[in-house]
Amino acid sequence: MNIALVGINARYIHTNLAIRYLYHSLRLDDLNAQIKEYTINQYEEEILKDLYLEQPDVIAFSCYIWNIEIIHRLGRQLKKILPETVIISGGPEVSFDTEEIMKNQDYIDIVIRGEAEESFAQLIEILARDEDYHACQGISFRAKGQIFSNPGNSYSLPLDELSFPYLGEIFNRNKIYYYESTRGCPYQCSYCLSSTIKGVRYASLEKVKRELQIFLDKKVKMVKFVDRTFNCCKSHALEIMQYLLEHHNGITIFHFEITAELLDEEMLSFFRKVPKGVFQFEAGIQSTNPETLKTIRRNIPFVRLYEPLHKVMKMDNIHLHLDLIAGLPYEDYYTFRHSFNQVYSLGGDQLQLGFLKLLKGSELRERREEFGYVFDDKAPYEVLENKWINYGDLLRLKEIAHLLERYMNEHRFRRSLSYLIAEHYTENPFGFYEDFSEFWRNREYDRFAQSRDQLYRILLEYFEEKKFKDRNFFVNRLRLDYVIENKQRKILPELETFTTDEKRMFFSKEEAHEFLKEIQNRILYVPHYKDESTKKIMKNVEFLILEFPLADLESTAKPFKVNSSICVALIDVGYKNAFEIKQLKEAD
Repeated sequence: MNIALVGINARYIHTNLAIRYLYHSLRLDDLNAQIKEYTINQYEEEILKDLYLEQPDVIAFSCYIWNIEIIHRLGRQLKKILPETVIISGGPEVSFDTEEIMKNQDYIDIVIRGEAEESFAQLIEILARDEDYHACQGISFRAKGQIFSNPGNSYSLPLDELSFPYLGEIFNRNKIYYYESTRGCPYQCSYCLSSTIKGVRYASLEKVKRELQIFLDKKVKMVKFVDRTFNCCKSHALEIMQYLLEHHNGITIFHFEITAELLDEEMLSFFRKVPKGVFQFEAGIQSTNPETLKTIRRNIPFVRLYEPLHKVMKMDNIHLHLDLIAGLPYEDYYTFRHSFNQVYSLGGDQLQLGFLKLLKGSELRERREEFGYVFDDKAPYEVLENKWINYGDLLRLKEIAHLLERYMNEHRFRRSLSYLIAEHYTENPFGFYEDFSEFWRNREYDRFAQSRDQLYRILLEYFEEKKFKDRNFFVNRLRLDYVIENKQRKILPELETFTTDEKRMFFSKEEAHEFLKEIQNRILYVPHYKDESTKKIMKNVEFLILEFPLADLESTAKPFKVNSSICVALIDVGYKNAFEIKQLKEAD
């Protein structure tokens, strides 16, 4: 029997965990099962061709909000050209209104509801022996033109009975590998499907350590834990993180979804010992509006989240990703502005402004009429408006989300953005993004994709249109951002603040070469290059002449200036560091 386990991922770097679990759940020896991964950005004709040429007896689709529409289109075509192939669907997108889906999508022969490992293995054995489906728990199936549903969901196995999903994998160091040490969540958030699973199940620590060591040995770039609340059991979380810290390979980053209210002093004390580049955290705050939090069953005051997250940020060794959701009950445009400003004040490395999706099976979807929700009836079921916020306001927030992604989350404007907001939008970063998005729209920059270089030009245009003072001071920050964050060895003409006949933008090659020949300069500024040739070092560093002392430019707030000092900054492009090495002259 030929079986194609199909995962259609959002991006190439992603991996599908579910189909790998299903692959390793199979027990028959005479099966030819294959994992087939694609992306939503591929031509559907390519996917259709690839699956057809496999001539599978069974196709099993892993269904989520980001791929269900593509799967429906592919499934209908596949049923036409492979009419004898049994098409099985599973995953959250088909586990709730299963019979209605099967009525509307007649290409689907069988649906597995809930966790599928055991039911899928049983189902394949039943198909191989041509037996009756009724013995398989948690499935719906089509027979003689009718749809039948066996009671309950599929059987949930203890996690220790599941094989490591990447057994036999040829690892790609540039991909993200997903992993779980728990299933379920202790919280009951009304917008989330995890609320439909009662309790939390844990894999044994011995199993988790053994499997994580495989990632470490293979030196993959990133492992993302899909545990809904990784730190819900402190002892479990701490022992895993301690193991990862003790065995870290200097390459792999481990990503965890955490809740800040459970970060006590013991955990914070442990985090302080973690080197940079080992862990990154994602904390879903979603809103700071008390009435909203109560309604969505996340009734945790923001003040209880702020202190531990602020402490993590001050450590500056763990990347922190924060989440907000627009479109929640009792959150209008103006209360969302307040939520945004409070969360932005934490200074996270990334702030994700998401938009509510009314997921199948979620409480908010069940209460949609009560809250006046209007939403797209196609996946991902994004909210268009509700009683508190209209479509126009959500569009404005989408414009802000776009600029937040390009300017804050891509980390290319650290110095210029922090100065601009601190100096001109004190305690109201939302006001900056709101104002900037209006400027962006008025200039019609939203009509075309903008290059990285153009983003710098646009921000400078905005600064100039607002007639903010101290242009040169701001431009020097932009120059630093451009050279350091983009690993550039050139400068945009718009960012030149000096006249070419008076001062140089960069050290000459001869001056730079002489400086780097001195061993004491290497040890002081670029110790990681001290044993390299001067020629090789020159490929990794740049010398940038600045109109203000580097210490002033690197500070978050605008310094008090009597006069400016022209200085030379050594930019270590590879490591994104900058050092002031020489003052050239005093400005008038």
